[in-house]
Amino acid sequence: MPKCTIDGKEVEFTPGENLITVAKRAGVEIPVFCYHPGLTVVAQCRMCYVEIEKMPKLQTACSTNAGEGMVVKTQSDPVVKGRAGTMEFLLLNHPLDCPICDKSGECDLQDNSYGYGSANMRHSEERRTYVDVDMGPVIEKNMNRCIHCTRCIRFGEEVAGIHEMVAIKRGNNIDITTIDGDPLKTLYAGNYADICPTGSLTLRDFRFRKRAWMLKKTPTVCEGCSKGCNMEVQQEGNIIYRCVPRENLEINKYWMCDEGRMNYHYTQDGNRILAPRSKSNAISWDEAIEALKEKITGKKPTFLAGSDLTQEELKTLSEYINAYHSGSHLYHFGTEGVFTASQDAPLDKILRMKSKTSNLMGAEKLGIKPISEFSSSSDTVIIVRGGRADLKVALSRVKAKNLIGVGVFLENEVENFDLILPGTAFTEKDGTIVNHQGREQKIKRAILPKSTVKTLSEVLMLAANKKTKVGAA
Repeated sequence: MPKCTIDGKEVEFTPGENLITVAKRAGVEIPVFCYHPGLTVVAQCRMCYVEIEKMPKLQTACSTNAGEGMVVKTQSDPVVKGRAGTMEFLLLNHPLDCPICDKSGECDLQDNSYGYGSANMRHSEERRTYVDVDMGPVIEKNMNRCIHCTRCIRFGEEVAGIHEMVAIKRGNNIDITTIDGDPLKTLYAGNYADICPTGSLTLRDFRFRKRAWMLKKTPTVCEGCSKGCNMEVQQEGNIIYRCVPRENLEINKYWMCDEGRMNYHYTQDGNRILAPRSKSNAISWDEAIEALKEKITGKKPTFLAGSDLTQEELKTLSEYINAYHSGSHLYHFGTEGVFTASQDAPLDKILRMKSKTSNLMGAEKLGIKPISEFSSSSDTVIIVRGGRADLKVALSRVKAKNLIGVGVFLENEVENFDLILPGTAFTEKDGTIVNHQGREQKIKRAILPKSTVKTLSEVLMLAANKKTKVGAA
């Protein structure tokens, strides 16, 4: 392979790689603003200056491909002065409102200012200000913080496939806004906040709720559809504050849809059932398990399992049925009109899929039949779901005297059931899911479940136990 030298280190590279990528592999950091690996290169922020031997001027590393025998310096005096000048220019109009900015703590402008800027500023003129327009329910705009990197414009055109962000006017009066000031239309608007290197575009959902450095981060997988986008759940004090995408070039690259990003809200909904219910009455776990046993002992109930359950949960449920309810049937359900993996398909050219549960392919791999094959109803039906599977899909096919729910349910769903045993949501458990490509991925527990809910394996163990008392409230 061809080689170049960066800060005295000899590095191999693939022809066509730019110097930022090659330097990163060598452990050399080159600061950037406008450059993003998932977007086209425009080289307009000038932050990634490097000195290359035999070239008379400083070059932008993002737009310069590595060459055989190239000698690159990233810490020479001309480079240091060039970056300091760039930082001084970018901060001319910045409001310096880090104490109230949601981006504080993970801001490229903060980091690069500290690492490459100057402690002194020669600017004494009044800073420019803008009155911002409404950008819709996802993004809050603060143009005063913008450094004109145009990442947002390029994301809209190149990734989201919608030309909605534009730069109007020129020079010191430039304004990054939507066409005609309309609200954002893309279903991937949250990514604007992810890629913005400053606090110019921030999430309304996260605005002023928590400082970034306080958040504990758990790498996991989105349960919003069968794509299986890699994401990070960020929480503090057992409360989830936001979900952001994780890089996986084979599945979701750097992006995430708004539906998946906001999906966690139902797990913290104030109307979520967190204690056993008999009809509309709250009961203890002892009473709930006794009632469950009374309804299913010696019978052949039908089990409907949501394809939002993990492989481990589905397998445990299947083994329980074979051991204690031989002859009972198990079906999976999730999304109306998408009963099998063959019926699943992309909803757009980016990430979203028709199946709104994450483990449809996994349920099929375990040999569980789809609910579309459920032709007759028994006296007792047990619906087990993680919270994402569409309950209407199951209820539309059920005619039973006794309807039991195990898992995640909300208050407006109680009236459908004779008995509910609350379970854990996807943010509260570990497990495996299989996406539409057949890739197995791990979800990880980000927060602890409430003490009044139980895992599916605990519920099944108690149901199989001959003892009546649970020993827990």
